[in-house]
Amino acid sequence: MIKIFVCDDQETHLAAITKIIKDKTMFEEIAMQIEVATTNPQEIIGNLDAATTSIYFLDIDLANEQYDGLQLALKIRESDPHGFIIFITSHSEFGMLTFEYKLGAFDYIVKPTDPELLKNKIDSAIDTICERYRIDQANNHEEEIEFTSDRDRKYIRLKDLVDIEVVGNHKLKVVSKHQIFECNGSLEKFEGHFPDYFIRCRRDALVNLKEVVECSSKEGIIKLSNGFTIECSKWQIKKFAPILAKFKSSED
Repeated sequence: MIKIFVCDDQETHLAAITKIIKDKTMFEEIAMQIEVATTNPQEIIGNLDAATTSIYFLDIDLANEQYDGLQLALKIRESDPHGFIIFITSHSEFGMLTFEYKLGAFDYIVKPTDPELLKNKIDSAIDTICERYRIDQANNHEEEIEFTSDRDRKYIRLKDLVDIEVVGNHKLKVVSKHQIFECNGSLEKFEGHFPDYFIRCRRDALVNLKEVVECSSKEGIIKLSNGFTIECSKWQIKKFAPILAKFKSSED
């Protein structure tokens, strides 16, 4: 199931966008439904559900005392770091702001004067998201995690993640089976959405127990499947070792 949220402060625009989405999703193989279509950002915030794949169509220039579209997107990211945010606006000059706010927006649609062009753009965005959703489902229902940096965004399958370490203020180093890169964020942002086999071996490092080969208190390291190591204190290893042993025994 994919839930869809729409927020636009103009009733006519809201109705038009909602109709386009309803017409598009009516015949999709993937179950999709409009969860909330509203002029009030608080209704979106009150219905967030990070456990479900969600798409958010947001007017970037909301005339609301508390939230404009960017502030609403930031609030959404606090609860749903992996949802698909699509901005729809009449103001093309606002596009760069979505990058400055580091929102990891999936798309930015400038409202054309031709309604058919708007329909084509929304349909195309939904098609792309549906294809990504199908791929995720085909990969043993493995979730794909979005990581954003100042320059780009990457999508890594959960099963390919090896470890994540803090390298600076709201900066993380992500190590997967196929690449290493830095991204924005905090461990807390991801930790709550990961399975319980992702454990902190240090305060500033989150490791996938499936990718741990062994841990050595003598050497003060945790050895990973990719040949890398994570340095830890003897106290940290002592605390981590029984967790690893219990996990490995449950996997046998």
